[in-house]
Amino acid sequence: MRKLLLVLVVCSLLFSCAGGQFLNSSDSVEADYVSPAIYKSYTCNELETAAAKIIDQIPGLEKLIDERKKNNDAFISTGAIIMLPLLAGLKSNKEEAELLAQYKGNIRAIKTAAMTNGCEGAGYMPQ
Repeated sequence: MRKLLLVLVVCSLLFSCAGGQFLNSSDSVEADYVSPAIYKSYTCNELETAAAKIIDQIPGLEKLIDERKKNNDAFISTGAIIMLPLLAGLKSNKEEAELLAQYKGNIRAIKTAAMTNGCEGAGYMPQ
């Protein structure tokens, strides 16, 4: 009985630690590197339009990432305390986090290209 309890506790701890490997919050996602050369030939209006399209998609993606992390955190804490099968309900948000990192990288590249092209208001673009 004691061994079974020990195995359950160890497995719970392992799953809890491993769960964090694919659970990101939107704040923890760093921008991927995107070369500003992609946007070098864009006009200031085209850069502004490209940035606006990406910026419009970011809040929904951040909300999805944070909701999935919140749900997974609940699964992890409940599964670690009550039973391990609950941990099977974890859903990775890795794909969404990678997409968010790409968006952030594109915004950074657009801002760099806008500053290089001398576009008015380029310094006010978010990073």
